[in-house]
Amino acid sequence: MNQPGRKQTQEQVIHRITEAFNTGDTEIIDDLVAEHDDVEKTPMPGTSRDRVGLKLKVQHVRQAFPDGRFTIEKIEQDGDTVTFTWRLEGTHRGRFIDKRPTNRRVSFRGQDRVRFENGKIVEHHSLDNKGGLLDRNALR
Repeated sequence: MNQPGRKQTQEQVIHRITEAFNTGDTEIIDDLVAEHDDVEKTPMPGTSRDRVGLKLKVQHVRQAFPDGRFTIEKIEQDGDTVTFTWRLEGTHRGRFIDKRPTNRRVSFRGQDRVRFENGKIVEHHSLDNKGGLLDRNALR
């Protein structure tokens, strides 16, 4: 695939992954993420590092922020590696890791990096503290 075509395909995958987080449709993950044992480099506590772990992350975030909406603010590509900045806006209505619901509106930014092979994600890293969600004062 030529460079512009690969870039467009990778951007589409990033937007589809975001759709999984926005809708809770974890079947999207099956289409976009390779079946490797070590895809999820920053799993949620108590989950696996494979794509099932990524699905559990989607479910966990949807339960914590049922009206949560992720938007992509910036995408940077370097060959098969894509780094993207996102924003989550929603209401904290469910437990998030060890944080009890606050019923407050939140808006957080985060950054992730993924690596592609053959059009599928083979590595996913969260490069932040869950967009600030794990900061001591964020969800009080």
